[in-house]
Formats: sequence, structure tokens, C-alpha cells
Amino acid sequence: MKASTGTGGIYLIAVEDFVVAQDLSDTVREAVPAAVIVTAPDCAAALAAVADQPHLALAFVEAGPDRVAKLRLDEAIRARGGRLVLLGGEAEDAWDSGAATGRLWPVLIRPFSSQAVRSLLRAVPQG
Repeated sequence: MKASTGTGGIYLIAVEDFVVAQDLSDTVREAVPAAVIVTAPDCAAALAAVADQPHLALAFVEAGPDRVAKLRLDEAIRARGGRLVLLGGEAEDAWDSGAATGRLWPVLIRPFSSQAVRSLLRAVPQG
């Protein structure tokens, strides 16, 4: 787990692929210059990272809805005032299936753009 310095909201990025995690981190930093960005390589590390935070703005998590619910990661994020966005193959498959569990949280569909990430960031109250 790694955290950047900043004085703004806390943004969690839990993505295994370094390039994707860095792209998300760069986009968050451009949109919210004061953001504190916490990165984790997977859901288990994300859960530990969330436990260390008093408040979250937004969490990008590479996982499907079943994994998130099983770990209760969604509850931990929500308890800290954060919003959850899923990404990755499992999240996309669940979204495409049309199942109710696949539509519980927004899914960042690949290939995603900086503009798509910024639109999710704009939906988060700043302050």
C-alpha cells in the first residue's frame, strides 16, 4: 500500500496493473490537485487501506460485485463517506450480464478515458 501526500479528499485506487493504477492516479491528481491518493494492489489490501482511513471520497476497485460484497468492502467504503467504482473483467462481466448485483455500483468500462474518470470525480462532493 502506498499513499501520496495532500490536503484534500482521500481517493483509493485498488488495481493490480501498475500502468492502469498510475493512469487513474494521474487523472485524479489532475482533477483534484490536493487529493491524497492511496494505492493498493488488490481487494484484500484495499480493505486494509480503507480501515486506516477516517474518510474516503472515492474508491476505484478492480473487482466484481460478488468479491466486493463478500469482503464487505462496499460497506467499509460507505461507512467512511466514500463512493465505490468498480473496474476490470469481473466488474464488466457482471455489468454486461444485466444482473441486479452487476449494477449496484458504477463500472468504469475499458477502454476508459480520462474524461470518463473525471466525470466520476465530478460526482463526488468536494470540500
